[in-house]
Amino acid sequence: MSRSLIVQIVGAVLLLTAAGTAWFLGTQGDGEGAAGGPGGFGNAPAPVIVAEARSDTVVERIEAVGTARARETVEVVAELDARVVGIGFEEGQRVTAGTVLVELKDSREQALLREAMARRDDAEAQLKRARQLLQSRNVSQARVDELRSEFDAAAARVAIIESEIRDLQIRAPFDGIVGLRDVSPGAYVSAGRRITTLDDIDVIRIEFSVPERFYGRLRPGLTVTSRTAAFPDRAFTGTVSRIDSRIDPATRSVRVQAEFPNEDGRLRSGMFMAVQVDLEERDTVILAEEAIVSQGERHFVFVVEDGHAHRREVVLGLRRAGEVEVRTGVLAGQRIVTEGVDRVRDGGPVRTLTADRSDAPQGSAPGAGAS
Repeated sequence: MSRSLIVQIVGAVLLLTAAGTAWFLGTQGDGEGAAGGPGGFGNAPAPVIVAEARSDTVVERIEAVGTARARETVEVVAELDARVVGIGFEEGQRVTAGTVLVELKDSREQALLREAMARRDDAEAQLKRARQLLQSRNVSQARVDELRSEFDAAAARVAIIESEIRDLQIRAPFDGIVGLRDVSPGAYVSAGRRITTLDDIDVIRIEFSVPERFYGRLRPGLTVTSRTAAFPDRAFTGTVSRIDSRIDPATRSVRVQAEFPNEDGRLRSGMFMAVQVDLEERDTVILAEEAIVSQGERHFVFVVEDGHAHRREVVLGLRRAGEVEVRTGVLAGQRIVTEGVDRVRDGGPVRTLTADRSDAPQGSAPGAGAS
């Protein structure tokens, strides 16, 4: 190979290398550096859309599901084997404490009571005469003690039968609403047979479970809002009344009871309820969620001041649809980059656009706020 040919080849290689380098630098200059992005060489302002951070009130709440329970509830049952001779209530009727709900046949008990009372009266008379004779020493003290024991036993027998007769009149133990009856007049019922139910629903208790992490923030008196599919357009308001002292080791949750006034009787025992517990209400700063730049567990925003974007680290709080609470790092009224954050560098110049501009950053949506 001649020397002149080698020189020509080397020259061609150097020329191609120089051309490639020039092309690479040209593409970098036309890229994000031309827009003032990180690593670029230009200082052109980055086009962005901004919005003001605003003050708002947020409510931190727990959402759960629960079951409605009557404040007091009982199954009315027969305590003795007997026949039903009378029913003193209508199904669904509101009754007061002491109302006779059911009467059971007591003719046998009444006869036994008369017999027991006669034995008691006879024992009482004998004891009285023995005490008089004891004063004249015509009867021994032992005989008097024996007669007193017989009288006490007879009186106890009378009390037992009177108690059985009272048990044959089944009364309401508290004010409430009677449920469906399970017996008919003339039916023979055995001890323990359910006759009906009685519920005090003037106040309804809703029981639900709350995750363990909220246990330290729960306290009686917290406001609770509840809804049910039976009345979808109505919200019921109550308060936390009781908190269990134990955490369930299987579910890692704690049982909570809330009480709701129920004067109109809309809520009934057994209803499925959706529950919200308001833990805290506070005034705070709200931003559009798209303004947040996350790096691992740290979060940042770009604050626009005097035509330049400055990166600020923020601490986030609650999230809601399209918005996020900023606990620290931003003040209400500051202008924050919401779109175009990928074009911005810390301290770099920016150019604010309206959301309907054709030169807005890709992905901007009509109606986004602009400062």
